[in-house]
Amino acid sequence: MHSFITDKFWRPSLNTTTVALVVALFIVLADNRLFWRSFTSRLGLDSLEHWTFVLTVAVVYVLLLNVLISLFAFRPVFKPFLIILLLTTAAVSYFSDIYGVIIDKSMVHNILETDATEAAELLTWPLFRHLLWFGAVPATLVALTRIRTRSRKREALARIAVVCASLAVILGAGMTHYKQFVLFGRENRDLQMFLNPSYPSYAMQRVLRKTYFARAEEPLRVVAADAVRKPQGSRTVVVLAIGETARAREFAFNGYGRDTNPRLALRNVVNFPDVQACGTSTAESLPCIFSSLDREDYSRDKAAGQENLLDILQRVGVTVLWQDNNSGSKGVAERIAYEDLSRQSDAELCAGDNCFDEILLRDIDRRLAQSTDDMLIVLHMKGSHGPSYYKRTPDAFKTFLPECTQDNLQDCPQQTLVNAYDNTIVYTDYVLAKLIDLLRAQDFATAMLYVSDHGESLGENGLYLHGLPYALAPDEQKQVPMIFWASDDFIAQKSLDVGALAARRTGPYSHDVVFHSIFGFFDIKSEIYRSDLDIFSASRIAERMAGAMSTAGRREAHRYP
Repeated sequence: MHSFITDKFWRPSLNTTTVALVVALFIVLADNRLFWRSFTSRLGLDSLEHWTFVLTVAVVYVLLLNVLISLFAFRPVFKPFLIILLLTTAAVSYFSDIYGVIIDKSMVHNILETDATEAAELLTWPLFRHLLWFGAVPATLVALTRIRTRSRKREALARIAVVCASLAVILGAGMTHYKQFVLFGRENRDLQMFLNPSYPSYAMQRVLRKTYFARAEEPLRVVAADAVRKPQGSRTVVVLAIGETARAREFAFNGYGRDTNPRLALRNVVNFPDVQACGTSTAESLPCIFSSLDREDYSRDKAAGQENLLDILQRVGVTVLWQDNNSGSKGVAERIAYEDLSRQSDAELCAGDNCFDEILLRDIDRRLAQSTDDMLIVLHMKGSHGPSYYKRTPDAFKTFLPECTQDNLQDCPQQTLVNAYDNTIVYTDYVLAKLIDLLRAQDFATAMLYVSDHGESLGENGLYLHGLPYALAPDEQKQVPMIFWASDDFIAQKSLDVGALAARRTGPYSHDVVFHSIFGFFDIKSEIYRSDLDIFSASRIAERMAGAMSTAGRREAHRYP
């Protein structure tokens, strides 16, 4: 009896053509909801013509996917391929549907470079439930299905017939709806990035090919070979604090309705309210911040093949140290001193695999006392890293309650999510204020520059987290905070007109200014140095106050397209 039930009811018998078509149909309809929402909202469904076009697009994508699946429709790879495909598309659809995430090259880099702690925060019950119904169940049905195959020759002919028939229907659909495909497609090319699994597969193969199958590594290209330092009158130490996932609009300095900067407001800092990030993810923005390339010329591969800001500083005699409480430097600190502080055994500042950002300040005094050299210290903060915002703040800094205390953000009331995020900004404010106090106590010239790598979406327009392609990303993911503080000795040594700087702080600026401003901090001379991107140079401030260039022209120089 058991054998009868298993054979007749639990193991349907289908040929490869039917199985491929059914799987393609399921993926297009069930795992592409973000695409269909975006497509139909832009197109509108107010006429029969539009409904017909939607149906045509669905048929075309089903058949294209059917062609792809048919290429693998032979033993012994067909079933394993379908199972992997179903599980992968289910995972992609969860993050696309719930968070509005698009799996492009930048996001693939993020996935490959995410550490176990960050990955664990994304493993929630809603994810497992989604994978069960949209991945495991259809994959199990595929595994239980008896797939009838023909002889090798007949199967090959059948595959050729399926591919030809599919392409013929696609061609016919394209011809009958040519005008709609061309006109709508031309204005909405970004929609291709929403297609699952085609675009994630494309992005993955591009990254894997360049990462693991590229040609032999070429020698690192020297940048600013002519760089020399002007002799310093006294010791200079600059701390560059790189924030994580902090967005500018949540800073009280920028007009936010909550007092998220109570301590920095008392420390004579200069706030820059209009700063654009180079990217919308750490994997993209972090190397870009330290690269001599501006965003228009930047690519991750190009930046990886040449020296960055830290290499140049080290070459001209500045001691460089990177201290990390995040998921690494994304290759930026490969050739300088590096310390990972994210997994320290500090009972007060660490819990499990999570350390609070104060861990970065624990040994600052000792580090400064160990050397008399000029130094750049990079502090890579955990900041406001999601989705576990509530884990980033000690209890004493949970100012706004109640807060969302789970990782499946979409299930939290909006205000509790904002409360948890705002608490991370309050804690960042405390850490930076404490850092300023440590630097102020030194008897040499010190300065701090804080800037976040990218911003964050907190449910606005149904988007969460970050990482959208730059052209599609909302301002919440691109507008970042930037704050500067300097000791009296530093101001005197660099002849900074802080009043003039504060008067022109509104910008707009971008991550492009960091490279050249750090050059200016250490008085490095090179052909690559651009004084117009050094927002702290005395000449730059003088030019602004004198009005040597039009305000509009200056603003365009720092605004990303």
